[in-house]
Formats: sequence, C-alpha cells, structure tokens
Amino acid sequence: MRTSAGEERRQPDKRALCSFGFTLIELLVVIAVIAILAALLLPALARAKQKGQAIACVNNIKQLALASVLYSVDNRDYWPLNNPGDDTLDLANPPANYYPRVWAEGREGSNLITDAEAQGMVSDRVSLVAVYVKTKAVFRCPGDTQPWRINNLLLTRPRSFGMNAYVAWNSGPWHDMPNEQRYQIFRRTTECRNSSLIFLFGEIHPESVCRPMFGMNMDAQTIYHIPGNYHGKVSNFAFLDSHVEGHRWRDSQFNNPNPPPANWHDHTGNPAKPSSYSDLDWLKLHTTFKK
Repeated sequence: MRTSAGEERRQPDKRALCSFGFTLIELLVVIAVIAILAALLLPALARAKQKGQAIACVNNIKQLALASVLYSVDNRDYWPLNNPGDDTLDLANPPANYYPRVWAEGREGSNLITDAEAQGMVSDRVSLVAVYVKTKAVFRCPGDTQPWRINNLLLTRPRSFGMNAYVAWNSGPWHDMPNEQRYQIFRRTTECRNSSLIFLFGEIHPESVCRPMFGMNMDAQTIYHIPGNYHGKVSNFAFLDSHVEGHRWRDSQFNNPNPPPANWHDHTGNPAKPSSYSDLDWLKLHTTFKK
C-alpha cells in the first residue's frame, strides 16, 4: 500500500507490539510481590500509628496533670476535688447558681453523652480544671476508637481518664472506696512523701469508664476500674509530680480481659485472677500508702 506521496506505508509488526505488554505470569509475580511488601509494611505502619497515638495520649494526660498543679497554685496547695460527680447535672446548661464541685464533671451514659455535654467538661461553670484546659479533646486518648452505642447512636467516648480516688477525695465512701481509715488520701500537693510513686490520673478501659474517679479497692483482690487498653498492653499514668509513664501489664485481664467481665462497673470489683496479682500489686503500690 502506498501513500499519496508514493511512499510505502509499513504494516506494524504484531509480534513487536505484543513485546511491550506483560504476560499473565509477570502480572501474577508483580501482584505477589506487592502483597508480600504490604504484609510486611502494614504491621509496621499500624505500630507506628499506635505509637503516635500513645505519644498524643501522653501529651493529653500530662496537660491534665499540669492543669491540676496550676489549680493547686491558685487554691492554697489543694488538688482539684475528686468525687463520684453529679450524674443529674445538665453539663450543657447548668443552673445559673451552680458552681463546680469536681475536677471534671460528668458520668458517661448518664449526662456525658452528646458533644454539647462533652463541651461542658471544659466549662469553668462545671469542671474545676476547665480554667486551665480549654479543649475537650484533652480528656480522651486518641487511641480510643472503639464505637460506643448508646440510645441507638454510635458515639465516641468523650473521656478516657480518671483521677485516683485517693487524691483530693471530698465525698463519703463510695462502695467501700476510698478507705480513709486505713489509707492516706492526698488532698494537698505537700501531703505525699513520695509524689513520683502515686498516680494522679490513669487511663481506664473504654467499657469501664464511668464516673470522674479511678477507683481502687485496696484491701481486696479485685479490679474496680480496669485500666485502658488503647496502646496494647500499656496504660499511661500521670503522677503527683507531673511526670507521665506507661506501664506494661503482664496479664491480659488487666487491660483486655477475655472473656470480658459480667459487669465492667462492678463497684465491689471484679475478682482478679492469680495470674494478674502482680499487676494488681503494682496498681495498689502506686495508688496510696497505709497510714
């Protein structure tokens, strides 16, 4: 075949065209290599994400500790009050004459459900530390991604931390906790002889979070509040001297019990297994001292 200029137009060589494609075997090999690389990289990426969330969590719980220290500076050395809270208070619209009575008000499942109520945690009309903490995200661990179904809605829990019930407690015993007859309650920053040993705030398991405090039954082999599991087997704690550290649990019952307890909020405590006694001992050692 010739063109209008009389030049011969060559037909493309089909074999040459085919040489530029991939064979089925080559495609399968490439897919297999990509799958292997993904299998190797995804766990590393997941660990990196978890590490980043743990660092952000440390920052949040550190801010709560520093806010509590600032409160003590402005209030004659007293820690912000700690108690079971008022589960009937409308956090979004408190009464005009209401004054804050606890470090952070609200009980999850009662009056700490909606975003507006969660915003109330950082209202100085509701929470004592709100003067020093203006972002509600500080009250939760970013690793808490577990959906929370309540009132037929899927929500994100607004709070992940609780204050040690043996710090600043100003209420009567709550289901035998705390026991002030036998154990020290630290109401002022100068009352603890070793502030680096006693925790101020701790992470609580998402299913176990309820009232503002982190509860402990000092004279029982039971777990009152199950520590958080947002970072695997590590839970973050802020101490009275404001330092923060993560503690690695030895037994899964202590932050990811399987099977789960019948009642995540058992006020008498869920019985600890012998395999978790060392974890329970660590928590008691860092909760308070005997008188």
